[in-house]
Amino acid sequence: MPRPARLPDRTAVVRSLSARNPRSARVWAAVALMATIVTNLGAGVLADGRLHTHNVVAFAVLTLGTALLLRSPADRVAPFVGLAPLTGVATIVWLDLLSADAGVTGQVFFIAPVIWAAAQLRVGGALVVTSATLVGEAVVVGRFLEPERAVTDFAYVAVLLVLICGVLSRAGTNQERLVERLREQAGVDALTGLSTRRVLDAATDRAVAGGRVCLVIIDLDRFKTINDTHGHLGGDAALTHVADLLTARCRDRDVVARMGGDELAVLMVDCPLDIASYRAQQFVDAVRENPLRLPDGTLVPLSISAGLAEAATDRAQDLYARADAALYAAKRAGRDRLAAA
Repeated sequence: MPRPARLPDRTAVVRSLSARNPRSARVWAAVALMATIVTNLGAGVLADGRLHTHNVVAFAVLTLGTALLLRSPADRVAPFVGLAPLTGVATIVWLDLLSADAGVTGQVFFIAPVIWAAAQLRVGGALVVTSATLVGEAVVVGRFLEPERAVTDFAYVAVLLVLICGVLSRAGTNQERLVERLREQAGVDALTGLSTRRVLDAATDRAVAGGRVCLVIIDLDRFKTINDTHGHLGGDAALTHVADLLTARCRDRDVVARMGGDELAVLMVDCPLDIASYRAQQFVDAVRENPLRLPDGTLVPLSISAGLAEAATDRAQDLYARADAALYAAKRAGRDRLAAA
């Protein structure tokens, strides 16, 4: 019996309709609404030298919307930013119907919501706004133009709106993917493939606030001697070798990071101190028992000093300080060993 089709995840659907950058989208939505206000008032005055009731109502509604967008926190209005272009479409249709305007001035403003949506929203949101705009265009031209003229105008505008939506959405998606790729690269150390200090800091901040967590700070013993003897390529190979040994002995939930230079760290989440101590000792033993083999066949014995600490407060800085103090205790005791705070 075939399995029923899975419904899309609600979070994924909401995300597809949301803004790529809520702060930027909020500002540009406000700018678009203000431009609509000015144009609406100007058109009313130029048409017959006075303002109509619908001009005043549109002015009040759009001004209120602009004020709410600008004064409310970005994270609070983010879920509603996508309503701005839909509000714009509804306003354009309403004004066109009241003014019986299906000419160029009545249709040209349908472009604005699509440009904004395609530039600021993800693909799902841009498609929704474009579809709503096409419906609005059909209502206006169908109401005031002869059928043949209405079909022609709608076809031209529809092609233009779809092209705008497609080109801008594709460009925005490519840019978003590039930014995400750069963000991922910024979180991975280029030499060792481990996480960077920034990733470790963020993970530590979350971990100390949510349960038992231990941190091991590791230093490659006599790293300068390795560099002086075997060159910087040999030093790089030693760091990569140790990183691989650590990673092979860590769980998926652990964070293995390069803090800088020859200093590495392992964040053990939901790990009691006794188990963390046993695992940290395995790190020390593994490095000692697995020397680095250089391309010419030379075996380079390696060792590490490790400092272990369990989080005693909800401050990541305290955990770092205690693990760092334990590391220096291991070094003072002769290196190639583990010390616990």
